[in-house]
Amino acid sequence: MVAAFAPLTSGDPEQVGRYRLAGRLGQGGMGRVYLARSPSGRVVAVKVVRAALADDPGFRRRFVREVAAARRVSGFFTAAVVDAAPEGRPAWLATEYVPGLSLADALAKHGAWPEQAVRQLGAALAEALGAIHRAGVVHRDLKPSNVLLAADGPRVIDFGISVAAEDTLLTEAGVVIGTPGFIPPEQLRGEKTGPAADVFALGAVLAYTATGTGPFGKGAGHAVNYRVMHEEPDLGGLPSGLAEVAARCLAKNPDNRPAVPELLKELAQVPGHRPDGHFTEADWLPGPVADAIAHIQAAPLPDAAAPAQEERATLKLAPATAPPAAEPADASAAAPPAPGGPRRLARRRVLAGLAIVATLAIVTTTALLNDFGRGDDEKSPSTPKAKAEAKQLWSRPLDGKLTLDAVADGAVYLSSGDQGTLRALDARDGSRLWQRQAEGDDTSVVSASGGTLFYISGRALYAADADSGETRWKAKSILTSPVTLDNAAYSVIVGFLLAQDLGTGKILWTYQLGAGAVEGDFAVAGSRAYAHGDQELFAVNTGTGKKQWTFEADSALITAPAAAGNTVYCGGRNGTLYAVDARTGQKVWQRGFSGKLWNPRIASGADTPVVADGVVYFENDAYVSAFDAGTGKPLWRHRQDTDEIDTLSVAAGTVYFTDETGTLYALDARSGRPKWQENLMTSSSQWRPYIVNGTVYFEDGDRVRAVSLVN
Repeated sequence: MVAAFAPLTSGDPEQVGRYRLAGRLGQGGMGRVYLARSPSGRVVAVKVVRAALADDPGFRRRFVREVAAARRVSGFFTAAVVDAAPEGRPAWLATEYVPGLSLADALAKHGAWPEQAVRQLGAALAEALGAIHRAGVVHRDLKPSNVLLAADGPRVIDFGISVAAEDTLLTEAGVVIGTPGFIPPEQLRGEKTGPAADVFALGAVLAYTATGTGPFGKGAGHAVNYRVMHEEPDLGGLPSGLAEVAARCLAKNPDNRPAVPELLKELAQVPGHRPDGHFTEADWLPGPVADAIAHIQAAPLPDAAAPAQEERATLKLAPATAPPAAEPADASAAAPPAPGGPRRLARRRVLAGLAIVATLAIVTTTALLNDFGRGDDEKSPSTPKAKAEAKQLWSRPLDGKLTLDAVADGAVYLSSGDQGTLRALDARDGSRLWQRQAEGDDTSVVSASGGTLFYISGRALYAADADSGETRWKAKSILTSPVTLDNAAYSVIVGFLLAQDLGTGKILWTYQLGAGAVEGDFAVAGSRAYAHGDQELFAVNTGTGKKQWTFEADSALITAPAAAGNTVYCGGRNGTLYAVDARTGQKVWQRGFSGKLWNPRIASGADTPVVADGVVYFENDAYVSAFDAGTGKPLWRHRQDTDEIDTLSVAAGTVYFTDETGTLYALDARSGRPKWQENLMTSSSQWRPYIVNGTVYFEDGDRVRAVSLVN
């Protein structure tokens, strides 16, 4: 029997709110998703938001609003939010548990559907849209990946995106948020959209389900959008009756599209359709899809119990290919943030951008877990109990509710959230450099780079002089974490890579990355900016915003790229580390995890590769691996006896990393052998370290401390 969940680990809580946890369903940028049971035994999916995100006042405010919007939606075939504590510690929400798979996955694995199944799916989706619209919400991103399939009918998820996407830098620049091929013409023109926009998307979903491809074809997003605006949909592969329905939904003029009640009535007229609207796998799902869902449903669910130690994945390394001939690098003028500095902040606090809305209607789709074995030779030497080579440099009080936000360019940046205070300290001795009062509330620093400090206050992004705190400009934003190079600031927001004039904030250009793009997951070096969508790594010219090349990975990319010389390194969800030629986009080498226990669905995920002295260091779950940066030759690997590690940094021949308990670890950079480990905390404060050039900066109770790790 195939399990649809994974065991809890020693680092997981036993209970969240009134729900006792029973297993892990998945993990993403927003936090972990657990299988849980209510006091009465009802099975639910509980999403627990990462503490680093929940501590951001701006995020918490948006999360509260989005949960409230999601709770207003009720009806058949919508994802029900059954409970939530958006202001709790931790913040969480519980939704109905749906053992199934997405429509996108079903079509990819089992192909197009017959007409009767498409019509019944369409009727259910129309009923879901009716419930969403009655709550005063327009979905604006209905697509196959936002439709979950179960034996008793589909569920529409992620219907909060329209609220969270308001007032962003991209809407100011005229960029349309959504998925090409499912965005209606009026939205592409920047006009106000209403329920008719969702009817257009439903027509595209019907065509996609019946044929396996969208009615406006494939290709680059701008090309698909052009066809939506100026060409008629290709409905030649649809049965005539279904083609007529889809054509009316896809009308260019929203006034010519059918209303949702009319559409529901028409789609429900299916030969053999049950009048009570009841769905079972026998009468609406295609056979192979019904079988796949039946297997998932048949997996026994665990009883809620205390966490058990999870076995670790076995790491096996694939052969490397030879690198291309060397060429003078154009990446000497790079803008990589310091390890533990802005990039770390981006992945912890600013991770996922609009992914906040993905938590609103979460109904966890379970996946078939891979079967995996373990070898005894994978164990690393026990970490010695040697004392850390640590020396406290300074300690300063966190008065006025200040919190540590960022460390970069020789400064430590603090903010006081709802009080709007910004303070900069000298990273060497902790002396105050300056203090400013922000214009808005809910203030937090998001990054500092190249002499510019970026912070969120109210609903705006501010750019300030890092030496004085004086504001240079502000722009509308949600969450973004810019990095500067020369006279421009670069960031990823809502699936777009964009460049802004560093002096004025004016948007210079935008490039659409597509699904899978994550704020903070980009790098700028020389004349190129590197960022990824789902499985594609892009190189974009920093001067023009034009794509130079695309590299297609074997699995979803989940780390920020790291550019060094002529090579760009990026990690995948399946544990693979890719090395790509920065000039051509050709693969140089790749290394991957394999074995019986490796399961990317529940993996804690990798972090940005670190390149130092000709070696690339890669952290994935509880592993740290070292490879020759040029050839990919494995040098060593270390497996830490913990659930997840974080904050990878390299300085003075030592590799540093931390875990969720607040313990700091040191490895010899040449051999990977443990040198020491120590918990530097003297209080019960949350452990959120920044490791920069061999010094760790962290909050400890009501103080911020700086401890040198290098003698």
